Amino acid sequence: MLIVNKNLIDLYEKPMNKNFDVAIVGSNFGLNGYLPVINNLKNCKIKYICSPNIHSKSKKIKKNYDVNLTNNWRKIFEDKFVDLIICAVPPKVQEKILIFNLRYKKKIIFEKPITSNLNNSLSIVKSMKRLKIKGQINLIFLNHPLFLETKKIIRNKSLGKILNYEIYWNFVSQDLNNKVKSWKTDEAKGGGIKNIFLTHVLTYCEYFFGKNRLIRHKFKLTKFKKIKYKNNIECHLSNPKAVSGKIKIFTKKNGFQEHVIKIYFEKGYINLSTKSKDWTRNFKLKIKKYDSKKNIIKKNLNNRDYKDGRSELINLLIANFLKKSNYNHINYCLNAEKINKNIN
Repeated sequence: MLIVNKNLIDLYEKPMNKNFDVAIVGSNFGLNGYLPVINNLKNCKIKYICSPNIHSKSKKIKKNYDVNLTNNWRKIFEDKFVDLIICAVPPKVQEKILIFNLRYKKKIIFEKPITSNLNNSLSIVKSMKRLKIKGQINLIFLNHPLFLETKKIIRNKSLGKILNYEIYWNFVSQDLNNKVKSWKTDEAKGGGIKNIFLTHVLTYCEYFFGKNRLIRHKFKLTKFKKIKYKNNIECHLSNPKAVSGKIKIFTKKNGFQEHVIKIYFEKGYINLSTKSKDWTRNFKLKIKKYDSKKNIIKKNLNNRDYKDGRSELINLLIANFLKKSNYNHINYCLNAEKINKNIN
């Protein structure tokens, strides 16, 4: 039985309460991921794009967008009409922006990890809560319709109690493929398999199963341009509900992205998986009940308006963030950073 879900979650029929002026800091994923999304949201207007090298890209940007360009991110805070700031920058720069925003208290969306130091992350989030600054972190799988559907099945207990789970993610690293040395391959600067990929998995594991603790782990080191980094990692987790799981993440230079999540219940199992060039697209959710001969398979249709599949999920993230007062995934990321600190 095949069910194609065109709209597992509708975020667009209810209008937002006001128009939002948005500033994007970062010219890589900021331009390729966030900019097309903001441009398509009716209640949002891109007012600034900020990056140290933004003027080298000004001709191309100005051709398609009516927007102010600046290489000084502090300048955008001085504009009292900017409602939302979006960070797509390395953790070192993001930390400075988050601290600077404690004075201005603007709405802000940022990336993981929050900073490259757990204590700094905890301190910033504590200050944001005290000052009632509305923030959200870009954990894109927590906005994916099929992940939301999986959570619904777990909550409804239609397959009974969860027994255990297995997660396998074979990720194609463009940095390795193109031999790029950057913060993304340097764990000390907030990059690497632990901070970028494992954080995604740890956050959706907590979303599905509750708060986890690390039982044991192992990893392999590879040397790349004088930087030693973990190119594969295995973790075993457990939580107070006696749900245990195993996570395996590998990086490779080319091929397909493979991401498989298997959850075993008393009365059946779930297989949420993709094998694709784009690591957020083409997910399928297979639901199997042991007392039924039929399998239910759900697919999420891809929005080809966006070149990058992550933009589809960012679209959902921003729309939810601006509409819902309690929409916040920051604690998921903090808990993942706490686990990551023990993986040395």
